[in-house]
Amino acid sequence: MSSLKKGVNGFLQKVSTYEINEKNIKKAVKEFRDLLISNDVSLEVAKQVSKELTAKMKGKRAKRFSDLSKMIPEFAKLILINIISPETPIDVIKIIEKRKTASSQDIKKKPLVFLFLGINGTGKTTTIAKFAYILKKKGIRVVLAASDTFRSGAQEQLKIHAEKVGVKIISGKYGSDSAAVAYDAIAHAKAKFADVVIIDTSGRMAVNRDLMEEMKKIIRVSNPDYTILVVDALAGNDATSQAKDFSKDITLNGIILSKMDADARGGALISITYATQGVPILFLGTGQKYKDLEPFSPKEFIANILK
Repeated sequence: MSSLKKGVNGFLQKVSTYEINEKNIKKAVKEFRDLLISNDVSLEVAKQVSKELTAKMKGKRAKRFSDLSKMIPEFAKLILINIISPETPIDVIKIIEKRKTASSQDIKKKPLVFLFLGINGTGKTTTIAKFAYILKKKGIRVVLAASDTFRSGAQEQLKIHAEKVGVKIISGKYGSDSAAVAYDAIAHAKAKFADVVIIDTSGRMAVNRDLMEEMKKIIRVSNPDYTILVVDALAGNDATSQAKDFSKDITLNGIILSKMDADARGGALISITYATQGVPILFLGTGQKYKDLEPFSPKEFIANILK
């Protein structure tokens, strides 16, 4: 259980003793805002939640509720779900499966290309292996592109994953052109009628201009259908900042939060979609095994925190 969920449980027990009146509503909303901030929800989002929560609670008749511990979750749930829900949800698994069964030969000849990026240490390569594992289990043919030609051991790490998962990998020499490796992987996938290409890239910070220009080159060459950012849930507010910074330079189609099973707080997830102006969270990494990559549901996540 994240400290956010524990904090919410304690908070609701406390406000259950509050009489429902304007003064106590204001007090409870402030305490809820502070709880969110202390658990890595950004200040901007926490303020937005408290503003909307105050407006909704003041406009409702108190007799509907026995105490504030019933009143707050009802309205907070709707506000939080709205904040973390993208305007256009994406179910990439369904998209891939639908494409695989398409009758058009032109569609079948072109694999869907997924490009993964993020800073060092987020678990990007392991997340790619998990994604490939899920697709392989569904009968989807996958090719991995080892386009991290910079970090020592990166290609060997991905090769080990590819062998364990049972998918093809295309790699190059260290120091070679990362974009060329991605291009070769896509060409191989087309020739072998594979369904999906997943491109691994070197870890980089969004503020590093040279590395971001290299990333833009990989994107130009590979023309990915989906560009996915992997962030570490343990990074807290830094995870939100990373997502925001990358989204300024790169058109992101989705975000994956890794290490959610070890997340000490849990609030960063609430801020990320808001900070990136609607980029959806696609999956959560929930463990060390290949199967531990779960589709993200805003409703389930918020219901779990507020129940």
